[in-house]
Amino acid sequence: AGFILIAVSISGTMTFNSSIAEKKDKMAEIRLSSISANSMMQGKIIGYFALGLIQTLVWIGVAIPVAQFYFEIPVLSFLIIPELPLMLFYALIGYLLFSAMFVSMGATIDDIQEAGNFQSIIFILPWLPLFFIGAIITNPNGVVAKVGTYFPLTTPGVMLFRLAFLSRIPVLDVVVSSIVLLVTTWLVIRLAGKIFRTGILMIGKNATPKEIWRWMRQ
Repeated sequence: AGFILIAVSISGTMTFNSSIAEKKDKMAEIRLSSISANSMMQGKIIGYFALGLIQTLVWIGVAIPVAQFYFEIPVLSFLIIPELPLMLFYALIGYLLFSAMFVSMGATIDDIQEAGNFQSIIFILPWLPLFFIGAIITNPNGVVAKVGTYFPLTTPGVMLFRLAFLSRIPVLDVVVSSIVLLVTTWLVIRLAGKIFRTGILMIGKNATPKEIWRWMRQ
């Protein structure tokens, strides 16, 4: 699940670069003459999502037989566990959350060399749990782990760590964190659509945080 989260997060950054490239080459204007901005954004998210999954499946398809038969490591016994579906859920919903942010922020940038700190900080968000990995692994039921579980931007990574290091995780944590993550992802996708729709057609300068905030309120 962690492997999938990393792979799709990396492919999610490709949506960021794709938005910038299409905006710079004026391809977005041509495409928007035949499809809506929301359809274009969703197509990017789904397309790169599929790409990330294919890459991951290829890597896993090679790694498992090598580990299982060549190194005689019982990988399948570690993979086929009851927690796996839940881990995949957090990994995949986490991708949708961050990919929506990436593709919308890419639409606000005309020149990557002049991107502001506001847009650049988006790249850090998927990796926030790594800053607290020591505290989470040491005490998976501690305050840091609990806060990270309920904070939507860290929920996917923190829950993967907790599911890996706890033999039993509180049901309340799973239910509440899942609801928080799903609601946040839905809201972010809606807001990302507003940002993308306006930003992708803005030429000549990078959007400011004030402008992005105004687009989200429209």
